Amino acid sequence: MPLPSRRIVAAGAIMVSLALAGCSSTTDTTAHSPGASPSNAGYPVTIDNCDRETTFDAAPDRVVSLWQSATEMLLALGLGDRIVATAGDYAPYPESIADDAAALNSIGSAMGWPSKEVVLSQDPDLVIGQSLEGFAFDASYGYATAEELEDAGIDLYGANMCVPEDSLSMTVDTSSETLADLGRIFGVEDEAEALIAKIAAQKQAVVDAVSGLDAPSVVYYQGGEGPIHVLAGGIYTSAIETAGGTSAFPTEADVSREDFAASDAEVLLVATFEGQDFASRLAYLEETFPDLPAVKNGRVYELPVADTDASISVMRGLTEIANAIHGLDLPVPSS
Repeated sequence: MPLPSRRIVAAGAIMVSLALAGCSSTTDTTAHSPGASPSNAGYPVTIDNCDRETTFDAAPDRVVSLWQSATEMLLALGLGDRIVATAGDYAPYPESIADDAAALNSIGSAMGWPSKEVVLSQDPDLVIGQSLEGFAFDASYGYATAEELEDAGIDLYGANMCVPEDSLSMTVDTSSETLADLGRIFGVEDEAEALIAKIAAQKQAVVDAVSGLDAPSVVYYQGGEGPIHVLAGGIYTSAIETAGGTSAFPTEADVSREDFAASDAEVLLVATFEGQDFASRLAYLEETFPDLPAVKNGRVYELPVADTDASISVMRGLTEIANAIHGLDLPVPSS
């Protein structure tokens, strides 16, 4: 991802860094009619999200998605035809949706979002952001604020978090909470429930596999040679602990070489984005921290930071972490 981490997924890390959660809940004002078309089934639907109560009389059909994790979830739910534009893409899309993603209209870059005028030119009826403050809604960069978009009659949804500070409350379950909301907003509850159940089964497979095993100390290294940036807290610690490890640092931070060495990490996860070289980072760690248990024992593993984003790939990352921590050979979900 684009910035040094998800402050995130993140640009969680990815954001700076990455990453998000628990800020929304959903209530239906009428019962869903099984088998009815998404355009009229179960509406109106009222969503409580980021201190906003939004009522949808029908499924949105002109969506601007300003963060890749949200775009991935929309595509996984079969809603690609509703997306008129995207921005905030920070990694290759999962294979299962890569072709659909390639056909989308991009109006921004990884961390370079479209101006207010460009967003409005897409005539959206819904704008989805990773949060609804900062990032894509930062007025100092010429981006439209949430209030400006609402004044233009556009509905909003904060996927995974509402403000950047919420990244610390993100967990490996956050994407499932967002999927449930999107399923109700677009009238595709069955598809959302099926995907959530699949993610839950993948999580349970990891939990069962690591049950009763020791919980070694783990550091998720994102880069730098002093200060050194580590990913921790939020979804990162949630993934490490769910995979049966212990995060050596309490939260995402820049730490000194001395503090990094003092962590006595037994396992090192090395975050990479597309185009970043794992081999050179490994060489730096081996040269600089030869006495760190993880380095000494050859327990240093590459982990694409996008695999720890709150999206449909989150269980891929969780499984990769469990395999690294415990030397397991669990099948990694293709997402």
